[in-house]
Amino acid sequence: MARAKSRKGRRPVAPPAKTQRARGTAGPAAEPAAPTPAGPPIRPAPRRAAPGGDGLAGRKTPVAEPTAATRRPSPPPAAAPAAPPASTPDDVPRWAAKALADMLAVTCWVDPGEQGGPVTATVSFSGRRLDVTGKPRPGDTFTQEETIEGVLPGSGPVAVTAEVRDINPGEWRVSARPVARPGQNLLRPYPPGGQAAGHLRVPPPRRVSIPDEPGGTVHTSHLLRSKVPGISRYVYPTLVPLSVLAGLGLEAALLITGHYPALRMMLFSLAAVAAGVAGGKAWYIAVHRGRKRDGWCIQGFVAGAAIVVVVAALVGVGIPAGVVLAVAGPALLVGMGIGRPACFWAGCCTGRPTTSRWGIWSSDRRMGCRRAPAQLAEALTALLIGLGLLAYVLVAGLPQSGPAAAAGLAAYTLVRQFILGMRGEPRVWRHGRVVTAAIAAAALVVSIVLLVR
Repeated sequence: MARAKSRKGRRPVAPPAKTQRARGTAGPAAEPAAPTPAGPPIRPAPRRAAPGGDGLAGRKTPVAEPTAATRRPSPPPAAAPAAPPASTPDDVPRWAAKALADMLAVTCWVDPGEQGGPVTATVSFSGRRLDVTGKPRPGDTFTQEETIEGVLPGSGPVAVTAEVRDINPGEWRVSARPVARPGQNLLRPYPPGGQAAGHLRVPPPRRVSIPDEPGGTVHTSHLLRSKVPGISRYVYPTLVPLSVLAGLGLEAALLITGHYPALRMMLFSLAAVAAGVAGGKAWYIAVHRGRKRDGWCIQGFVAGAAIVVVVAALVGVGIPAGVVLAVAGPALLVGMGIGRPACFWAGCCTGRPTTSRWGIWSSDRRMGCRRAPAQLAEALTALLIGLGLLAYVLVAGLPQSGPAAAAGLAAYTLVRQFILGMRGEPRVWRHGRVVTAAIAAAALVVSIVLLVR
């Protein structure tokens, strides 16, 4: 009862006035409003929600005025597009960029032993750039492994060369050593321990020196200036143009000796050389099914040049068709006999490893060892057939020697199929040599029949 009385005798108090800080408003606080007289409460009229509000009646989403800190700066005026550079890396062909890029060529000499079967082994190469201050950056160190296969014990010292790319230019300290891998042989470094290598060389007739230690200090260079045992970079660009000039000179001499006009035939011969180059590239790409494009095939060169020569004989260049064939045959074969050894020094078209005394130490730019001299055998074949054909032409005369020229080219193609068995690269088409040999043999028989009639 006392609690009830105290509530009844209490004086009513007006509710507090709303200020500008009420929910749903923004701005500074206002002074409290004067008290309203007691009575029934007055309900304010409902307000519509402002567009973009929170969707509740009677609430209004505050919209803050942009300030200097929150105002998004207007984008600067678009600048005029800069002129493209005169030359970009994409403008350089891939083969040219690879030839001009900085690289290291590092070689490790190993001993395959004297007994056993074909060897598979791995050599590890590592290096660091000498003129590095502070923490090495990417491209200042490298580690690379090279695995070699098919090395024959008893073939003599073997040189394993690694091309190290994507590195910074400068002076490098490199090292190399054979390493053990599952299922492989661990080769010994060459020369054996305690034996000086300053006087050691590869087996004759080559005179390639063997250094005292693997690796050492090496400076970066581009591909044409890199040093690989057994490889001479400048023999190929020297012998190939020389072979072309020799063939054209022999052709002109035969025409002048036979009192035939030579100028028009020389122009067709230049076209034959261009067609041979294109045919060699196309044949190489076709043989490797488009996976490799960095080489030429001599068989494609012969096919391309022969097509132009036959066209010249049929169309006529001011001389009889038989004379066209008679001067083109010896020129083509003698030219190949001069230019083909360039592949031996460049490290392409290499023979397979061998222990035979007829093997010659040579390199495929990755592994140097005693190999079957496939390039030299092919050059000798072309030169001997070309000289024999030339002797026949000089004795029998140009008009009667057209079938002899066809027989000479067919004989060279036929013998070449057997020489290809000496090559170290795997076959791409299993029946390629058989089919080519059959066509060459048929052409040889037809040419001989026409010659003896």
